[in-house]
Amino acid sequence: MSIGNKIAFAIVGAVTAAVADKVLNGTWTRLTGNKPPNLSDPDEPAARTLAWIGISGLVMAGTQIFLNRLGVSRWQAKAKPLVVQIGKTKRK
Repeated sequence: MSIGNKIAFAIVGAVTAAVADKVLNGTWTRLTGNKPPNLSDPDEPAARTLAWIGISGLVMAGTQIFLNRLGVSRWQAKAKPLVVQIGKTKRK
């Protein structure tokens, strides 16, 4: 994979994570009527904090998995298949 592709995937990953974070925060606010919990606030109820951690973790991990699979499938589509013959290895 070229350095240009790596940079492009890093930029797409950062933008996607930012968008997922905005969507997640907006959805939480719409569904609960409250802003997402402040994890460093000791007065925040533990159940609400744990719910936020679980949901946000699932969303962000799911986004990362989706992007990784998309990147790998794109990379594999562009890569030349490797043909292995006895005693030789060559690219098509």
